Amino acid sequence: MSRESFRRLQERLGDPLLTALTVMMMLLLFVTGPLEASGVTAAHFFGILFACVLVAAVFFVSGSPLALAGTGIALVLSIVTSSLRAHHPSIVDVYLEASGWLVAGMTLFVVVARAVFAPGRITFHRIVGSILLYLDVGLIFAALYGLVALTAHHGAFSGLPPLNDDPSVGSNVIYFSFVTLTSVGYGDIAPVHPIARALANIEAIIGQLYPATLLARLVTLELAHRNNG
Repeated sequence: MSRESFRRLQERLGDPLLTALTVMMMLLLFVTGPLEASGVTAAHFFGILFACVLVAAVFFVSGSPLALAGTGIALVLSIVTSSLRAHHPSIVDVYLEASGWLVAGMTLFVVVARAVFAPGRITFHRIVGSILLYLDVGLIFAALYGLVALTAHHGAFSGLPPLNDDPSVGSNVIYFSFVTLTSVGYGDIAPVHPIARALANIEAIIGQLYPATLLARLVTLELAHRNNG
């Protein structure tokens, strides 16, 4: 495929892939994750599928080899985690899973942010992509909370069950991350360790500022596009 053909394909698929990734992220976080925690299904297989699609999507949206390498690392970590769980489940699985989601989340955030906030007309797919960014923030902090809880020997959060190779681990930290991001704060899980509290404060601030900042940026981009048109 020539460079020009790839560029045209990238322009045609870039925006729709933002919507596709958003739908997959919502299914992973709010459908498959809870089902796994309930023992109904195994979410890590969907995680591998999501990582595979993410590799292709990131490449088409950004065309960056560095971003592709980041998602490739996340994919390898996801596959290794699933393999270890199938043969020798241990706490190492949790470390690898949290690290993989952190790498994938940060890579996805950079790629999607560049696509959503790039100059040009604001399309439906770019608006949906901004929702993906919001979800991705929750995923990144969930991975960070998991790593902090593991490093602090289970004393970083009160009300959080021990982090071991249990299906509910991911669901618990995702739950805490999103109630913090949305400033709901039920209080059933609370940060105790100073680093956990600092992360929770940062996430809560982002959750408050993101909608206003997003709206201002999208309106500015649309007005600039109309003026230039």
